[in-house]
Amino acid sequence: MKFSILTPTYNRGNLLERAILSVLNQSYSNFEMIIIDDASIDNTNIIVSRYLFDKRIKYVKCSENAGVNKARNIGFENISLDTDFVTFLDSDDEFLQDALEKMKNQISDKPNIHCFRFGVQSINGSIVNNIEHCGKKANANYYIENLLNIGEWVCVFSKKIIDEGFRYNDQIRGFEMLAYIKLSFNYDMFFSNQIVRIYHTGHDSMMRQKMTTENINNAIMGYSILLQDYGKELKNTNKLNYGLLCYILGNFYLINNVSKANIYSGLKYTLKGFISNPLNVRFIRNNINLALSVLKIIFR
Repeated sequence: MKFSILTPTYNRGNLLERAILSVLNQSYSNFEMIIIDDASIDNTNIIVSRYLFDKRIKYVKCSENAGVNKARNIGFENISLDTDFVTFLDSDDEFLQDALEKMKNQISDKPNIHCFRFGVQSINGSIVNNIEHCGKKANANYYIENLLNIGEWVCVFSKKIIDEGFRYNDQIRGFEMLAYIKLSFNYDMFFSNQIVRIYHTGHDSMMRQKMTTENINNAIMGYSILLQDYGKELKNTNKLNYGLLCYILGNFYLINNVSKANIYSGLKYTLKGFISNPLNVRFIRNNINLALSVLKIIFR
């Protein structure tokens, strides 16, 4: 069984080496690591070049910075033909030494499952993923119902899923949940109790960005797609979560550039949130931001 490990990175030369070494030190050796450099301008290429003597390490340099979803999709295009399963390692994290071995054993134990999630621990040893899901085989209803309490996991897919066209939405940054919801309608997902990754914090992340106008617009796009494509399923399986997502989207509209259109959209989604989740404190927050937006229009 061969694994392809995809590692997107951007300006992480000072952290990437730890991730590479954790892969090279695996107790299970049948793998390739594909490092997708999302147009870094630091010393990432120098760090990676030290390890290219090992033919299991591949390096793909993107011509422009397009975000982690695009980088992952480029990684899919570079997977070897003899790969069996695909997984991911963030460039600021590391695998436990027996990570791939645990994956192999779990996959072998459940030959009819094509999509797995494995556990994550923080550097201090605390469990990051939601252990309530351990041992569960999740279909679409289960995944959507628990969308907001899934937690941090390591995804592992059979290459069959990739060959069938699984891709992340590279028109937005983040929002991997969109791809996973779509996937859940075709494949059940097994949540393993095996811990395979160490999660590091305390530095900038490709996924933890400041609230700039660009990132607010990206959030509006992502949550809009989520509610437009899967709003009915979300509302049917977990009305409170549906309301919470409406509040979140409404608030992003209200804190975005002040305009009548944004105020209207913010009010619309805030009211949808109230109808489904009336006791959530975000109703108050959104109304405060609504009032501030209206005042800005009146007095500008």
